[in-house]
Amino acid sequence: MADTSMDMVMEGNRWPLNGWADLHCHVLPGMDDGCGDCEESAAVLTESLKQGIRGIAATPHYYPTESVERFLERRLQSYEKLRRYLDGQELETPEICLGAEVAYRTGISREPLLEKLCYGSSGYLLLELPFQRWSRSVLQEIRMIRNVRGITPVIAHLERYLKFQDKKTLSELFDMDVCIQMNAGYLLGRWTRSRAKRMIRNGVIQILGSDCHNMETRLPNLGMAVRQMEKSRLSREAEEIRRFGMEIFQEAVNN
Repeated sequence: MADTSMDMVMEGNRWPLNGWADLHCHVLPGMDDGCGDCEESAAVLTESLKQGIRGIAATPHYYPTESVERFLERRLQSYEKLRRYLDGQELETPEICLGAEVAYRTGISREPLLEKLCYGSSGYLLLELPFQRWSRSVLQEIRMIRNVRGITPVIAHLERYLKFQDKKTLSELFDMDVCIQMNAGYLLGRWTRSRAKRMIRNGVIQILGSDCHNMETRLPNLGMAVRQMEKSRLSREAEEIRRFGMEIFQEAVNN
């Protein structure tokens, strides 16, 4: 069972590998439809820490209507603003790494600065796919990202695409060297919990994230989902997901 106690100590300046990392969170203030200001961001971070989250990837939406350079500039400004606020409040929070939830577009595999949108210094990219039936070209772009660019796509919130896809398309995606992320809320939902547990048992899901946006409607809930997995006799699967997520996070924050 994952250790989510509040009294873990730091090893150097990194959390040890016995906590959880939330690899999908819209916590940066004013970047997108997530947290609106530093106060809300701080509330998300402190609540996440209470739930046993030790690392958070800030993954604001990136859309191709904006240049990567401009996005990175805005992201850094938002992060520095938040960092000053947290330091001023002397709050204890999870460690933060910077990433992005990158919206799919045709030709994305050829984006020159795609590596800059990965989690920190890692080779993992959170990728949001179209909310429609995926064409052959979508799957080909994913292959190109992995096989040509050497970047591992992390497919964001798989459950949100399921109603659009057939079994053959999903099977082809699963056969690629990609990672699949599920939102914690899918596991916590009354009507979706059974399917979520089945997907986890079957090894479809490698990463669990909150996809948190605020403290009201899309709040921090990864710790709650971890407890649900343990109640559902999914402790072994939870430990595998926890460990893999923390490995990605450590790769992201270690230069």
